Amino acid sequence: MDLFSEGNKVYVIDTSALMRLDFNFKRGNPVFTAIWEEIEDLIRQGCFKTIDFVEQEINEYRGKEVFLKDWIKKWRKLLVVDTDVASFNAAKPIINEEYNTGFLTPNKQAEGKEEADPYLIGYCKVHNYVLITDENKLKPNRIPAVAHKNGVKCIDIYEFLQERGLKMERKR
Repeated sequence: MDLFSEGNKVYVIDTSALMRLDFNFKRGNPVFTAIWEEIEDLIRQGCFKTIDFVEQEINEYRGKEVFLKDWIKKWRKLLVVDTDVASFNAAKPIINEEYNTGFLTPNKQAEGKEEADPYLIGYCKVHNYVLITDENKLKPNRIPAVAHKNGVKCIDIYEFLQERGLKMERKR
């Protein structure tokens, strides 16, 4: 079933946006229940995903916050996709073009570690998905600018909430 032909957008979230969600909209806070229910419904529908590289970045986090690790583990089967060959191929020119711009993290490069960003953009480009990131929109070497250069729609968490029609309302 091709969800796109039915007009459903598929969102792909990066590490920074997941961290923003966790930090600003705590899952356990009843004020934000609707946000997490919306995201989890989208996951069930196959319309909210992340790639294996993001899962790896979250799992490598060494701080005391464990919610995201546990949440991704809980939703892994429906949420996390393995980066496919087409996405790898789409990421190669991005890596080459952005190699010296500061887009790639120098210490990860030095350690020979892959990072999620070029593969997220490649994945969204190949599959025509919307990328959600919390990275700076004004810097030319961050995800939003590189995604734009590669024809990928990129939004932040607040734009995602707006697109989904989620908003806080005052009791009257």
